[in-house]
Amino acid sequence: SGVATGAPRVQAPVLVFPGIGGPEAVGKLLAELPDGFPKPVLVHLRLDGGRYDNLVRQMERVAHMPVLLAEAGKAAEAGHVYVLPGDVVPFVDAGAVSFRPGAVIHTMIPQLPPADSAVLLLSGSDVALVDATAALGNDGALVMGQSQEGCYDPAAPKALAARGAELGTPAQLAQRLTDRWF
Repeated sequence: SGVATGAPRVQAPVLVFPGIGGPEAVGKLLAELPDGFPKPVLVHLRLDGGRYDNLVRQMERVAHMPVLLAEAGKAAEAGHVYVLPGDVVPFVDAGAVSFRPGAVIHTMIPQLPPADSAVLLLSGSDVALVDATAALGNDGALVMGQSQEGCYDPAAPKALAARGAELGTPAQLAQRLTDRWF
């Protein structure tokens, strides 16, 4: 396709929020996303002790895309997975996703371009994310939660489903992302 003409294509992300039991679910999701998936996939998981490098290595073993630790001041590239440490948040500016210092990711969700973004709430994700995520879904974003099976803590996905979001296994969520964008 080469050089795009006209308005730049918004490179909106897929935001993935796992929690307790989350790394396993994220691994299953990433294992099903194809190499060359055309969006950055951002994984936000709070880790006690902050061993994010270990999480990156764990995800690298299963993902078909490169997995990197997000760094403030750097831009996100399509077809890459970024693990967000607790002190870095993504932001979208002029159609590009990059990272900056910050701790409150909830405020980031309403700033995503809805037509081109996805937010997934997996096992153990924070129930405080549900309102912003559901609102983004109402505006056209692909918003989904992890289904009950294999879900240790379904509170956030269940609350999201009550607002009309689809639920699925990590493999089904990956399939929906692939169907929409690949």
